[in-house]
Amino acid sequence: MNIRAVKQQSSRAVVFIRKFFYFISLFCSSALLLFCSDVCAVTITADHLEYLHEEDKYTAIGNVRIEKEDALLKADKIILYNKTSDAEATGNVSYNDSETLINTDRAEINLETKTGKLYNAVILLKKSNSWINGENIQKLSEDHYYAATATFTTCDSEASIPPDWCFKGKDVDLIIGKKLIAKDVTYRVRGVPVLYSPYLWTPIETERATGFLFPVIGSSSRKGFRLSPAFFWNIDENRDAIFFLDYYSKRGLGTGIEYRYIDLANYGKWQAFHIRDQELKKDYFELKVTHNTQIGDIKGYLDVNYINQKDFYKEYSEETKINIQRFLQSTGEVSAQFTNSRLYLLGQYWIDLNGENSILPQKLPELGYVINPTRIGPFLFAMNSSIANFYRDEEARGQRLDINPTLYHSFGDAVRFFQSVSLRETAYNLQNGGDYGSSPHRETFQYRASALTRFIKKYDSFTHIIEPSLEYKFIPETRSLPLFDSTELFNKTSQSQFSLLNIFLSKDYLLYARLTQPYDLNGDDKSLLPTALEAFFRGPFILRFDMSYDSNKGRTETVNSEIGFKITDKTIIRAGERYSRQDNILLSAAGIDSALTKNWAINASIWYDLKGNGLRESAVQATYTQQCWTIVAMFRRKPSDGVNPPDYSFTFLIELKGLGAFKI
Repeated sequence: MNIRAVKQQSSRAVVFIRKFFYFISLFCSSALLLFCSDVCAVTITADHLEYLHEEDKYTAIGNVRIEKEDALLKADKIILYNKTSDAEATGNVSYNDSETLINTDRAEINLETKTGKLYNAVILLKKSNSWINGENIQKLSEDHYYAATATFTTCDSEASIPPDWCFKGKDVDLIIGKKLIAKDVTYRVRGVPVLYSPYLWTPIETERATGFLFPVIGSSSRKGFRLSPAFFWNIDENRDAIFFLDYYSKRGLGTGIEYRYIDLANYGKWQAFHIRDQELKKDYFELKVTHNTQIGDIKGYLDVNYINQKDFYKEYSEETKINIQRFLQSTGEVSAQFTNSRLYLLGQYWIDLNGENSILPQKLPELGYVINPTRIGPFLFAMNSSIANFYRDEEARGQRLDINPTLYHSFGDAVRFFQSVSLRETAYNLQNGGDYGSSPHRETFQYRASALTRFIKKYDSFTHIIEPSLEYKFIPETRSLPLFDSTELFNKTSQSQFSLLNIFLSKDYLLYARLTQPYDLNGDDKSLLPTALEAFFRGPFILRFDMSYDSNKGRTETVNSEIGFKITDKTIIRAGERYSRQDNILLSAAGIDSALTKNWAINASIWYDLKGNGLRESAVQATYTQQCWTIVAMFRRKPSDGVNPPDYSFTFLIELKGLGAFKI
């Protein structure tokens, strides 16, 4: 049986409540007290409850619960001073609200300000699953804690067993949603100290906060020992920056910066890096800029990729797709969008990473006007037009005017017919024109026609679709022009092409295969062009395949394939090859992606040159994951560049949940 008393503002009500409690306490052993103003704010329940009017104090003993809004305080005994809202709790004390859970032996807490002192306490920050443990912790505000000595971790653990990892330090200052700061910090694994730092700063329950990032520590057979500390600057809610150093024992010290920003009209990122390579006696500099902006119907973007040494990526990049690229492109454009057309100003600059840059034409700039397809009666009309300036140190350079209007028409139902006629006017003003002269020009046209139909047959377990198509393209005799870009690739053509597409579709698999045979009507006896076959299958395994075969020469020109088998729900093995006769490439590849167990995962890939150059590149990554931490071990081999031997690197990465990454 519970007793409920309501404390009003008048002294008469207080006297009544005291007499009421005294009378009922003769018949029961539990009590409940509810405070109210306009709405009920605090509720106390306990086995025994006593109120002292002179001190305006409540003493609750046995299974005590105090509830105030979203907060719940429980203990064996609680003394509550009503006037100040101060509470003294002892014995199995716990405090729980939407943000935190606190277990402590003894607590002194103000229920209004949510401040006080905690003795031998364990604090759980729910959002980040972060745990604070200390003998004497001060709760300075609702989200601010301080302890002379405390431990911090994001690992769940039993009270008698040390967590998988933790930081233990002095002068621990914690602000939820902002930061944790400590001095004389040791990093402990299962209670054993393994690392020491005189100072620790880390964000708590936040993604962006100013401070030092964990350094990257690694090694490379070419560059030696690596140490890369970094500092993150949270400039504002919509912009930040990272300042970093890259020290290589064999190469020297590099410096860099990365700046990011975003607002209603603009967003982008700026990156810069410089290092004086002591071994190669070179200054390496890299600049990368991306910027996008929009003001009404006017859009602009900038994509700058610049390096001053062509071997920069081979020496300092860890990404395979960057290491093997041939050209580096920078582009900038401003455009104005109208109802059905677009006006633009474009600039492009290329760097040939494997050859001479002096013969590459740089588009600086191009002014263009585009009319999107617009219906005119039964036809569609579109046009591309531009004036471009091309610059290069060698060979022809100058200005080009190109106008290319096109008229489209289609008809038919069971068999759909498409046709188009494009006119093209191209004129130049050249320097170093050579045999082309100073003002070559070309007037020509292109006619295209195609026919397409579809046959569909539905069976009980699958659907079969066949799409045959026939296409014809004609361009009359044209004048030879200096090559700047694809505009000049508009040469004499009379070519037909037959294509047959087969699709088999069911709920369990998909098979797609297309056979294409082009025929050159301008050719001699060897008028058949290379036959192309492409296929895709998705079912018990995934297969991608394409090839081209030259029947005139009786040989295969290209073959690309990749197959992947799903061994288990979490394990896929894959293999493939790349062959090109023209580029003299014959590579094989294999890999595996597997979650071996709940904790272990492995990813591995390897590329092998079958032309005799041996192993090209390989990488293995093993990942072990626990509730509050992850270990990643990575090994990578980069091939020789013809001068230096292959580069071998090993990285050991520890990711602590809630603290980012710690690399060695």
